[in-house]
Amino acid sequence: MLNFTSSANTNLSPLSDRLSWGAVELQVTNLDRAVAFWSSALGLIERTSTAPGIALGTTHRTLIVLRPGADRPVRAPFTGMYHVAIGVRSQVEFSRMLARLIQLNVQVGPTDHLMAKSLYFHDPDGLEIEITYETPERFSHFGDMSRTLTLYDVEGNAHSGRGPLDVRAELAHAADADPMTHLADDSYLAHLHLKVAALEPALDWFESLGFERHLTLDAWGFADMGAGTPNTHRLAMNIWAGPNKPPMPQDMAGLVHYELLVHGDLPAASHHLRQDGNVLRGTDPAGVAVTLRTDK
Repeated sequence: MLNFTSSANTNLSPLSDRLSWGAVELQVTNLDRAVAFWSSALGLIERTSTAPGIALGTTHRTLIVLRPGADRPVRAPFTGMYHVAIGVRSQVEFSRMLARLIQLNVQVGPTDHLMAKSLYFHDPDGLEIEITYETPERFSHFGDMSRTLTLYDVEGNAHSGRGPLDVRAELAHAADADPMTHLADDSYLAHLHLKVAALEPALDWFESLGFERHLTLDAWGFADMGAGTPNTHRLAMNIWAGPNKPPMPQDMAGLVHYELLVHGDLPAASHHLRQDGNVLRGTDPAGVAVTLRTDK
């Protein structure tokens, strides 16, 4: 089955969505090593937090909380986090981060998704990180994806959505920028990509929180969801390791908790979520703890 929607091409703030991501908590095997990597590779700064572990982010917001608890690095096949994506708001900042990773000798995969440009790399525990610059204004429409993933840009050119970026051209945008400054203050948590046991139950579960289906490719074991703004990629999920895999073991590095900020009223408590004071709590289809709170 193939379902998709496409609308106006505008690079809007994630705060135009019904939901946005709060802090993402990851457990690691060596906290000092992880903090050093995330701080160095991404230019994150340490922040105060009531959560256990070390909070990292920009001067404006916490993005990632690293905490001890893992005895072994990421291993497949389990449900849980596929990757976490940190969004930047300008071409210059995206290109500056590419220059930073290259200067630090971090192995990185620069990828052109057409609706976004992305940099993929891994931390010492094998946790995948994406830096993304959303470019929905470049996208026009989907092609016939019953055979292969095909997207068309506004000039009518076909794209695979997985092609490499021209590194030299990308770096040229940040020729005068200092690659080693901190991550820009307006950076944000753009999306999570999860490994789930089955697509349809996971899609239903996240719909109950306020996400909406954007692209479902059952034959490929992949689905994508938005949160209100057209052509935004806020949540993805796959069953690429195979269906019906168990949750991540408690002693493995990975995603252990995340916050979702509701820009409006909280949804009613249900069998998915329980009321806990002014927030809702539950466990998502990937076996990860989730907290919903209003951002009023």
